[in-house]
Amino acid sequence: MYFTEEILQQVILWAIQRTSLSLGLISEGDQFIPEDAFERIALAKGHRDALMEFVAAYGAWYAFHLEIYKAEKQGKLNPEENNRLMALIHRRDNAKKTLLDITD
Repeated sequence: MYFTEEILQQVILWAIQRTSLSLGLISEGDQFIPEDAFERIALAKGHRDALMEFVAAYGAWYAFHLEIYKAEKQGKLNPEENNRLMALIHRRDNAKKTLLDITD
């Protein structure tokens, strides 16, 4: 499986850093996020909602891929599974676009 849990964690960290940067919680190049970042992000409704949907969408997409991998069904999805995968991809991509738009 090419997309690992570690990569998922890196993608989520990128989203948290981008959101923190957008809200002025960190500066460009900062490697650490302040301890109160999540509390402060929670106060910024649009940013909070975009970040939470991003994390949820990527998590759901990853979980389904892991399910496919464990069942050894890569490239062998039935139509229902394929539709589910396409819906998860659409949700993931929309969540990323929303996050990029609000943090731009």
